[in-house]
Amino acid sequence: MLQQSLIYWIPGFTLPTGFLTAVLQTSARQNNVSIDTLSWEFSIMTVSDENIIGPPKDGVYVKGLFLQGAGWDMKNSCLVEAKPMELVCPVPTIHFKPVENKKKSAKGIYTCPCYYYPNRAGSGERSSFIVGVDMKAGEKSPDHWVKRGTALLMSLDY
Repeated sequence: MLQQSLIYWIPGFTLPTGFLTAVLQTSARQNNVSIDTLSWEFSIMTVSDENIIGPPKDGVYVKGLFLQGAGWDMKNSCLVEAKPMELVCPVPTIHFKPVENKKKSAKGIYTCPCYYYPNRAGSGERSSFIVGVDMKAGEKSPDHWVKRGTALLMSLDY
């Protein structure tokens, strides 16, 4: 019998969008709903990976992402200005949870684009964009992070 992983290192997937679609499809089947009615809800973990004791009830835990153009405040779970000379910073594990009919992002939430690699345009064969991850904007407005070009990256190789 296959055992579900506790935390998935998403940069290790050749096609991470396929993995995320499979998670949505599994949830749709379990809840007897159309996959088209599902979207993602995100929770960025405030505990270290060692303190996560079991897989989530719904969705998956994902690790291995880096934040470019901002820093992450573990205490307040929000975006902050990056430290001087810090181009990227690791992001804690994120819970990707499938939900039905998610409402529009709340005020103070930045939908951070997640890319496979730093070349955001991608290549001729496939796009670099994976998914938009909702993150608390902190003391700055979401527009501030848009202007900064803040994004999540799965790989730092150019």
